[in-house]
Amino acid sequence: MRKIILLTIFIINYILLQMLNAQQYWVPPNPPKSHYKIEVIVDVPNKLIKGTETVSLPNFTAKELSVIALDWSITDFTKIEISMDGKQLMLLNTNKNSPISSPLVYALPTPIMPGSKGKFQIEFQASNLIGNEINEIKLIEWYPRLWWDGLPIHDSFEVKLNIPSEYAMAVSGRLNNETGYYENNGVESFGIYLGKGLNKKEQVVEGVLITSLFTEQGSQCAELCFETALDVVKFYKEWLGFYPFDFLNIIPGGSEPWGGYPFASGIVVIHGQEKFETKPLLHWKWITAHEIGHQYWGEYVLEVDVPSWLWIGLGIYADREYSTKKGLGLEKHLGIMSRFLDGLYHHYDMTVDIPPAQFKRIEYDHNNIVEHGKSFSIISSLENSLGKDVFEKIYRKCLKDYGGKRLGYREFWRVCEEVSGENLSWFFEQWVRSNKYPAYKIISQQCREEDGLYVSYITVKSLGSLKMPVPVKIIFEDGSSQIKFTNRLLDINYLRFESKSNLKEAILNPDKKLAMLDSTLTPFPDELYDLITQLPYTGAGEAALKAFQQAKDLKLAFADPWFKLGMTLFDGGYFTESFEAFKKNTELNPSEIYYFTSLVWLGHLKDLMGQREEALKYYNDALKNDTGRTMRHDQYGLKINRQWVEERLKTPFQWGKGK
Repeated sequence: MRKIILLTIFIINYILLQMLNAQQYWVPPNPPKSHYKIEVIVDVPNKLIKGTETVSLPNFTAKELSVIALDWSITDFTKIEISMDGKQLMLLNTNKNSPISSPLVYALPTPIMPGSKGKFQIEFQASNLIGNEINEIKLIEWYPRLWWDGLPIHDSFEVKLNIPSEYAMAVSGRLNNETGYYENNGVESFGIYLGKGLNKKEQVVEGVLITSLFTEQGSQCAELCFETALDVVKFYKEWLGFYPFDFLNIIPGGSEPWGGYPFASGIVVIHGQEKFETKPLLHWKWITAHEIGHQYWGEYVLEVDVPSWLWIGLGIYADREYSTKKGLGLEKHLGIMSRFLDGLYHHYDMTVDIPPAQFKRIEYDHNNIVEHGKSFSIISSLENSLGKDVFEKIYRKCLKDYGGKRLGYREFWRVCEEVSGENLSWFFEQWVRSNKYPAYKIISQQCREEDGLYVSYITVKSLGSLKMPVPVKIIFEDGSSQIKFTNRLLDINYLRFESKSNLKEAILNPDKKLAMLDSTLTPFPDELYDLITQLPYTGAGEAALKAFQQAKDLKLAFADPWFKLGMTLFDGGYFTESFEAFKKNTELNPSEIYYFTSLVWLGHLKDLMGQREEALKYYNDALKNDTGRTMRHDQYGLKINRQWVEERLKTPFQWGKGK
């Protein structure tokens, strides 16, 4: 009887587990904002994080939520217990006697219906988050959090901390003195920073509590950064109308003045404060404004694209505005754009919108060159094209509409078109979805008197592959000036200016907002591919020879362009170069018909060079690779197939053209 009861229990549990496993995990397009109330003990001597939390999850969707996932793991170092309405949740991805990595997937005992709210009670601990360096403890992913396919999301928090008294602390919240909880209305990440032996300074400006933690050695630098932060927050709030959080913490970083980064929401790192004298004051003011700008872009407005770049470019635009208004100059920002220009000289493929698999294969410094250099070049060039007033309307609208949400470049593109009233495919397709580059140069300028006025004629030529409206500023001898823009559709622009004074100087891109060159580069592989395929089969002449040399220099690794070069070089009488091109085609795994035809042409060219024995070898190789198909060269009236090759074994190929 006992065996029957146990078997029955096993069957019931098995059926129940299968029913639970059949429930689907799904993620809303915009996951709901949850609220976390956490009490946590940071036991440094025992390197233990231990806490309890209550998670409130509202369901604003039209579907019930019956399965949730948590960003947490179960190992020898971590533990978790989770319940809902007093009932333990069943873990669906359980593995007996083995660790379970994030995400943990749970079936709910009662689904959260649309319009209702679910609450979870969680007990957790982790003994692998505090390392051996206990003078400085950094915690970001220190608590179990709802996981939504890895999407970044804003949640609100109340966190009560029990930490050793000898530590200074910076957290992603502001202390409520009545409750003892650090609170916020919504952040992307709740960070905790603990530092031993640090000084502390804080002040409220425009409703924002700014706190600085710093070493005694770095106090002079920290003072400058703190005073700058007060000014920056005030400036951003006046300029944009709000600051995203009511707290901001500045904490020390690495030993060298490398820059900084956002450690967590409302917490920024400034590196190398102890080496204050090694950098000019401009650096420390700029990096402070820069990192605070990313509290708007990256922490308040969340990124969606991979690789991420838009939030970086928009954040840099914020500190550029501060630098401009405060007279700090644009040295840093021109330096950032120069990274993109340097990448052009190295012939890097800097196409921004690429799949993650391709991103992983990139070998150059993508972070500095594209995610910073090109991203800010894109944003600055967009402002240059649309005008400052229109662009700032776009900037503010994105902050208003996407606070706490994810903003990718396609959504940004849509907002740009909505606000500007322009179709901007020409801009984003060139800047984001291609490796094209702008290059413009003034090639002539003159001024003469006409009917009592001075008339200046400026000729601007596009030398690059990316077409943009470019400002041209004319300065006259009486000190007056005028600005006109080139037409992006024209390779050569003729601009006419009228003035009461003679021409003194013509300046292209006067505000340096457009990252561009003033000369043509050797084509990039994709550009050269297009250039070769557009060559005419007859009469290409020296253009084909130039493209052939460029293809050799770039080690072009596409088969089709080499076949086209072989044909156009043959037509021009460049038989040696044509032979090289057809030979290269056979080495790059072309289609069967092109491989066959290239072998035939290698035989043709050896015949024309008077090397009959070599020609016969290629003809015989061609017969071994015959596809049974015919390649037509209608420009010459030739049909290349098996019959043609068999005739060439008897009679050498002859041609009337050539050099």
